[in-house]
Amino acid sequence: MRIVVSRGVGYESDLELVKKLTKEAIGELYKDDDDSEIEFYYTEFGDSSINFICRFWVDAQNAKNKLDAKSVAIRAIKTKFNANDINIPFPIRTLEFNNKLNINSPQK
Repeated sequence: MRIVVSRGVGYESDLELVKKLTKEAIGELYKDDDDSEIEFYYTEFGDSSINFICRFWVDAQNAKNKLDAKSVAIRAIKTKFNANDINIPFPIRTLEFNNKLNINSPQK
C-alpha cells in the first residue's frame, strides 16, 4: 500500500535538509525491496509553513496496517526534525485592530 504523509516546515528551514531527513527517516523504517522510490515533493507556500508530501510503499494488508505504518513514519520524521532543529509550525493568526477603542472609566 502507498502511504502519504503531509506536513509543513517553518519558512526558515533548510529545504534540502528537510527533504534529506524525511527520506532518511522513512528509509530507515521501510527498506524498499522492489526499488520503489521514496517520493518527496514540496506542494505549497502555506500560511504558516512550506508544505510537502512524502509518498512511499509498505507491505500492508489492510487499513489498520496502513494507519500503523503512517503513524510510525510520522513519529520518525518528528524525531529527525527535533534532532536537527527543524520547526514544524502550527497555524498562527495575527489580528490587527487599526481603530482606537474608547474605553471610559465607570462613573462614581
